[in-house]
Amino acid sequence: MHLYSTLSTYTLILGVSAGTLPAEPIGATQAITLQTALHRAIQNDPRLGLNATLADAADGQIEQADLPPNPVIGAEVENFLGTGPITGVQGLEVTLGISQVIETADKQARRTALARRERDLVDWQREVRLSELEAEVRASFINVLLAQQSVSLRHEQLELAGLSEQETARLVEAARSPQVELTRAALAVRQQRYTLEQAQRQLAVAKANLAMLWGDEAATDFTVEGAVGIEPDLPAFADLAASLTNTAHLAQYEALRSSREAALELEKAQAVPDFEVFAGGRYFNEDNGNFGFVAGVEVPWPLFDRNQGNIRTARAQLRAVEYEREALRREMLIRLNRSYQALVSAHAEAQSVREQLMPSAEQALADVSAGYDRGQYTQLDVLTSCETLFDIREAYLDALQRYAAAQAEVQALTRPVNRSL
Repeated sequence: MHLYSTLSTYTLILGVSAGTLPAEPIGATQAITLQTALHRAIQNDPRLGLNATLADAADGQIEQADLPPNPVIGAEVENFLGTGPITGVQGLEVTLGISQVIETADKQARRTALARRERDLVDWQREVRLSELEAEVRASFINVLLAQQSVSLRHEQLELAGLSEQETARLVEAARSPQVELTRAALAVRQQRYTLEQAQRQLAVAKANLAMLWGDEAATDFTVEGAVGIEPDLPAFADLAASLTNTAHLAQYEALRSSREAALELEKAQAVPDFEVFAGGRYFNEDNGNFGFVAGVEVPWPLFDRNQGNIRTARAQLRAVEYEREALRREMLIRLNRSYQALVSAHAEAQSVREQLMPSAEQALADVSAGYDRGQYTQLDVLTSCETLFDIREAYLDALQRYAAAQAEVQALTRPVNRSL
């Protein structure tokens, strides 16, 4: 039977895979793959653009930190416009000299090391943003993919309701069914048309959400191309929890630790005073203008300020890294457990529907269709079996949507570091 053959072609597979979904235009619309959607989002994400600007600023800080202090050139005039021997400029003395701060405790190298560690943090911020963006795109892409499946299913249900109405009208006309059955059939058509319009609106919203990620608010004339399905086996929760360490959100704390260690070393170096040397020449106006050299050195006396407060702060900030990392790890672990439980539940439900209910409903429809061809059943019997199969397919699609949402969250939480994007 043609209707049955149409129903039996419905398939879904889970596991959207980037890089394996070819992009091909379909008619007037464009088919978007997950990889295409991800690249568009990366190219148009303003936060990644901001990160590139911050990276340039951090490079400037490295350049600045690696520079020594500038020398100071100065002049000093003494003993003029006074009284007695120094009336006017008779006792004038002019000193011209240059001074230079000499940094101790390798401050320049430590300052540069800190700037480099802070530059590494900017790179990790980009990695974290890429992880978040990939999760957002994947979730939105799957929503569109499943919304397309939902619209297709609603179209088939509407077609089935129309066939049922036609058959009911024939039976009513033949006085084999009461008029109320035709009223019910007409209501079923209207209900299916409403659910189809609702599914189309949900698809439009899902497309708009995906297009917003690549900065194109008006993009709606596209379809997504891919497959959504159920993995045969789920990974163990312990393995997923162990993989959190390799995610960008937690791995970045090693860079943060290095940065704060560098900051502590610099603060320790700041406790060692620098010294300033100066040298120059002095002109004496008296005695027909004599000339002499001057030189000296100045060293601060760290009697009160030994930078102890800043060192204490830097040490505390270094100790705080482990607490910050553990707090985030605990939060991610709680979210992972919540998503994993939802994943397990939806996985079991979808497997049960696909492996138990759907084959039984398809077999029942095949039997009724064969009986209809032999004259044992009416078309209404066939349509009733079709409705049952549609209900089961709808339940499967609902379980699949919940499974995909939970899987996307798990993947977002456990995505390993991938600097190739």
